[in-house]
Amino acid sequence: MNRKIESILKALEETPRLLKELISEIDPELYKLEVTKRKWSIHENATHIAVSDIYGFQKRLKDFKNQEKPIIEPLSGDNFDKDFFLKLNLKKSIDDFYEIRQNTIVLAKEFNQNDWNKLAVHPEYKTYTPYIMLRHLLMHDHSHLYKIEDMGFGIGHLK
Repeated sequence: MNRKIESILKALEETPRLLKELISEIDPELYKLEVTKRKWSIHENATHIAVSDIYGFQKRLKDFKNQEKPIIEPLSGDNFDKDFFLKLNLKKSIDDFYEIRQNTIVLAKEFNQNDWNKLAVHPEYKTYTPYIMLRHLLMHDHSHLYKIEDMGFGIGHLK
């Protein structure tokens, strides 16, 4: 495994800790507050991060491992019922996230050089490889972490 893959995996390992730390510092009264109309709350963003590996990224890693040229289906929050993430238990989701993310990392570490070089068909990407997918996962994590931090500490919730 090369250095750039190792650095992505190391960063991905940190997300559960960052999420738990961030949530613990935010006033629980803000968790389910809808700061902006039709935008997710802190609770929804947090549970979405915590379960995304199960619903999308682990499956994609398995497809890369088992198929020569997997076809990837886009997955977004819109694929779930409106209140799906809101109904999840926040504490349990965050606690479970450590193991969920470790499972994702274990799947990635099982890849050989041939697996890392595979290309998938993804309707939203010109090129989609396992590395690009993992980098996407990291950016996905950080995008939602930023939203949580902004809603929890920013002045947006005071409007």
